[in-house]
Amino acid sequence: MCIFFLIAVQVLHGAERGEPAALLLSPLRPTFKNQSGGDITQNGSQFTLFLTAPLRACWQMFGLTFSDDEVDVMEDAESIVSAAFAEWEVILCTSTSLNLVWAQVLSEPLLRRLILRFILCRSVLTLYRRHENKDEYVPVCLPELPDSLSAHSEIVQSAIMRLAEHLKVSHCFGFDNL
Repeated sequence: MCIFFLIAVQVLHGAERGEPAALLLSPLRPTFKNQSGGDITQNGSQFTLFLTAPLRACWQMFGLTFSDDEVDVMEDAESIVSAAFAEWEVILCTSTSLNLVWAQVLSEPLLRRLILRFILCRSVLTLYRRHENKDEYVPVCLPELPDSLSAHSEIVQSAIMRLAEHLKVSHCFGFDNL
C-alpha cells in the first residue's frame, strides 16, 4: 500500500493544476541501530522527529542517551548541525539549479528550516550502513533538491561525518566521497 502511494504521488507530481507542489515524503520504514528501539507506536514518526528535533532523532536512531554531565557533548553536536545548516542554506539560496517550486518557499524561514532538516534526515538515513534495500528507509522530496545538497555531495557528507565522529557512531556510516 505504501509503495503504491509513493509511486502514485511521484506520477501525479508535475500534473498539478495551478501551482506546482513541493513535497517532503517520509520513508516507508524507520531506521534504528538497535531494532528494539524501533517501535514507532512508542516513539512516533522518526521522520517527524528529524524535522522537529534533528539531534534528538539522531540520538533515538542510535540508541544514545546523554546525562546532565554530557551537556557539552550535546552543545557541540548542536554547533556542528548549526554550522552545517548555515553552510547548506547558503548553497540552497544561491543554487542556480534549484527548482522554482523550492525557490518560492525559501523566503519563509520555517519552510527553509524544514528543508535543511530534511537534507540532514535524508543524508543520515542514506549514508547509514544497512544490509537491506536502502530506498525504503530514505525520505524523498519532489521536485529534487540540487545535487550539491545530496547525501553524496562532499559538503553534506563532511558535515554528517563530523557529527557522527562527535557522537562516536561513525562506524555506522558509509562515506563514499571522503
